[in-house]
Amino acid sequence: MTDKFVYEDLPREEIEGAPPAECIADVRQQQFSQSTTLNDYLFTRALQLQRMVMEAPDLQALLEVLLVSAPRHFGFRVTELWLYDPEHVLAGLITSADRYGEYLNLYHDMFDMQELYDLEPAVKLIDATDSRMFDILKGDQTIQHALLLPLTDAGRLMGSFHCGFSDAPVTVTPNSSEVALVEHVAALLSVAFKNAVSRQQISQLTMLDPLTQISNLRGFEKDIAREIARARRADQSLTTLMIEIDEFEELYQHYGEIAGRFVLKKVTERVSSGLRATDYLARLSDSRLAVLLTGTGEASASEVAERLRKDIEEFLVDDGRGAVLQVTLSIGLVTWEPHQYPAVDMAQLAKQIQTAGSRAVQMSTAGNGNQVNVSRLSTLMI
Repeated sequence: MTDKFVYEDLPREEIEGAPPAECIADVRQQQFSQSTTLNDYLFTRALQLQRMVMEAPDLQALLEVLLVSAPRHFGFRVTELWLYDPEHVLAGLITSADRYGEYLNLYHDMFDMQELYDLEPAVKLIDATDSRMFDILKGDQTIQHALLLPLTDAGRLMGSFHCGFSDAPVTVTPNSSEVALVEHVAALLSVAFKNAVSRQQISQLTMLDPLTQISNLRGFEKDIAREIARARRADQSLTTLMIEIDEFEELYQHYGEIAGRFVLKKVTERVSSGLRATDYLARLSDSRLAVLLTGTGEASASEVAERLRKDIEEFLVDDGRGAVLQVTLSIGLVTWEPHQYPAVDMAQLAKQIQTAGSRAVQMSTAGNGNQVNVSRLSTLMI
């Protein structure tokens, strides 16, 4: 006979029921709370970017914000900037485009940029299935999504700013407050970029010598400060050549102002033609020029200085009126090696370099000119 199964001896298990359904009001409140949190996040980020952009003092600083600081601060994988530059104006204003590599592109034709947008440029969020992904952000193969922000001036496209993401960014719906916020950022960047270019053009005019169209003293001081900072970061040599046109006052007195200015212009053009694209030439006074030789040590710079001196010595200036004029150069050379002479005060270092260079060129002129002399920095000076 089979024993009767006793259920009472088994442990009891309680089954938890499903949670009560939320009412429509609760669902709406939760969605509103999520939306408010999202908008607060985007709004805070937008304010941060706005502050960084507005505080950028010039075009170079603005590029630094968009292409270096923005990815670090706002969670982008990488950013990219396309700019329309049909007359090569921007190419002349942006002195360190190589720093950003393929993430800064200047276009002479508008076609490629227009292909990113519709007839009316507007913010676009695209993913890897979009054919436009083959044209942008080519430097990073991990990008799966991109936010395209058009930079416009009176409705005309003048640039395009691209933010790349590896993972999907927050999904936004058309006509939402998130889209309006991103559109506000695009408009802000457009105004900031336009103003930065205008300020840079004005600033460049005030830093150019009107006769020779090279940097003046103010421009040289900005150039040397920038190149000292760059040399320090890269731990590379920086050499300054101070160049004096020998007996320039006598040339003025004997041949007149017109001939003197003509000779100065021709000598400047000749010296410039013997420099690299990465070197900088400036006119500091009536007869004094300065050259910044980037990434160049004392030995190589001495060869450059001697080549320039010899070239001008053999250079015959035809004034177009049957007269042939000839001048020579006195050159002073000073090299800064960051690893040998570490410096903390960059402004003071720039002054010391100029002082040492002036001392060297005075040695050359005192020795009857047409020669190169070297002056060296002392660790006690820095």
